[in-house]
Amino acid sequence: MQVCRFKLNEKLSWERMDELIAFAVISAECTFGQAKVRLNASYLTSDSKAVIDVSSAVGEHIAEIFTGLLIKDYGEQSFTVERVRDESH
Repeated sequence: MQVCRFKLNEKLSWERMDELIAFAVISAECTFGQAKVRLNASYLTSDSKAVIDVSSAVGEHIAEIFTGLLIKDYGEQSFTVERVRDESH
């Protein structure tokens, strides 16, 4: 499994983080179809943090859209993102 961990420098509510992820998921559904997204999308959000599974093209798409939204709304310096691969699987 491979994930992207996002950490925002400013505090965003869980609701706002969820809105941004939801928009990215809708974008993925438009591109890949609802069934494929339902089977391949996995993410977790909390205050100013998000983790997105990028092991599939669907997850990559969601992470890319989410990143773009963060840049557009808050600026490039407002967050960090780290790609982490779980080698135990």
